[in-house]
Amino acid sequence: MAAFVTPFSLIRALSPRPPLTSARRPRQFCVPPFRMSSTDTSGASVGKMPAGKDAESMSDSDWRSVLTREEYSIIRKKGTEYPGTGEYDSFYPKEGHFVCRACGNPLYSAESKFKSGCGWPAFDKCYRGGVAIERDASLGMVRTEILCAKCGGHLGHVFEGERFTQTNERHCVNSVSVKYVDGKYDGAEAKVL
Repeated sequence: MAAFVTPFSLIRALSPRPPLTSARRPRQFCVPPFRMSSTDTSGASVGKMPAGKDAESMSDSDWRSVLTREEYSIIRKKGTEYPGTGEYDSFYPKEGHFVCRACGNPLYSAESKFKSGCGWPAFDKCYRGGVAIERDASLGMVRTEILCAKCGGHLGHVFEGERFTQTNERHCVNSVSVKYVDGKYDGAEAKVL
């Protein structure tokens, strides 16, 4: 009997993993050191870009100075946190919205978040102009990568045709790439593809 291979098992199997040593944690991308509680809704310090800077003027060393190692690896180098380990994977607020952790750009409403069982936060639509897409041909497959439209930070990937919601899209997002902010954002929502 042939083994059934899912996209998630393929991604996990092909993901580079550092050798386990006593000096290294087994899950290097799971919890940022500054991890903010899901109940902290102050909205203070939304985004990490310094005032007066924009994404185009940020150098690689600028990003390294404002992002943690895990944030930098995922947001700037297109990494992926291990499934089921992210701060927002099982966090379902009734109100509020999610912004890009790097620049504070509004991305998703809390209402667009849904339970997909994939191991990462899932959204079925984004704020108009909040998310950009690119073709991703890494790992031997073609996928649609989602990026912050303001700073170009890697969010995750979008998948179509799974019939989880009426939009028929699942934005599979790394928790490290986003930050929850209490309070409604009045942007219009739309599908990204």
